[in-house]
Amino acid sequence: MLARMTSLMGAALAAGLIASPAPAQQDTGNRAMQDEGAMQDDKMMSRMSGRIPLMTTPPARAAGLAGATGSADVDVKAGRVELTVKLAEGTSLPAGSVLEGWLVTAGRKGGPGMSTASERDQKYGPAFGMKDVAGASRDIPYALSTGILKRQGDGRTYVGRFKIDNDLTPYAAVVVTLESDGNRGAYDPRPGTPIMQGTIKGGGMMKDDKMERGSR
Repeated sequence: MLARMTSLMGAALAAGLIASPAPAQQDTGNRAMQDEGAMQDDKMMSRMSGRIPLMTTPPARAAGLAGATGSADVDVKAGRVELTVKLAEGTSLPAGSVLEGWLVTAGRKGGPGMSTASERDQKYGPAFGMKDVAGASRDIPYALSTGILKRQGDGRTYVGRFKIDNDLTPYAAVVVTLESDGNRGAYDPRPGTPIMQGTIKGGGMMKDDKMERGSR
C-alpha cells in the first residue's frame, strides 16, 4: 500500500513539473515575448523612416516658387530630419524671406497628416493653465521648428538639419514655410506661410492606437 501511494505521489509531482515550467523557463519565455515586442516596435519605426518627397502648395506659386523641389530624410527612431529644397532656375526667395522647416501634427480640426491631440497629459491641470486656451490649442495643428534652411553653394539649394533626443512618433508631416519677416528681431515663432509639405508614413500613430484623431 505504501509503495503504491509513493508511486502515485511521484507521478503527480512529475505531472506538475511538466505542466508548470521552472522559473528559468518562464523567464526565458517572458524575455522572448519582450524581444518580439521590441522587434515589432523597431519594424513600426522603420516604416516611419526614409525619404519623403515635398510637394509645393498654392502659396508657393503665389510667391513665385512653384518650380521648387524638395525632400525630407526622416529617421523617426533617431529623432533626426534633414531637409533639402531646390529652387527652380531663375527663381529666388522674396527679398528678406527665409525658409524654415517644421515637424507637424494635425489638430482636431485639420492640418497636415493625422492628429495626435489628446487630453491625457493634463491630469493635473489644463495646458497653459487655461481650459479654453488648452481646448483651442488642440483644435489647431502643432508645429515643432527644425530651424532655418541654409543656402548652399549653388545659391538655389537650401538645407536644414535637425536632431532631438526623442523619437518623432507624434509627428505626421514635414512642412517648409516661407518666413517673410526673415525671423529677425522679435519675430513670431509660430509658422509662416507653408510652401512645401510631405507626409511621414505612419506618423502620428502610436502602437496602442488610442490617440484622438481627426476632427470632432
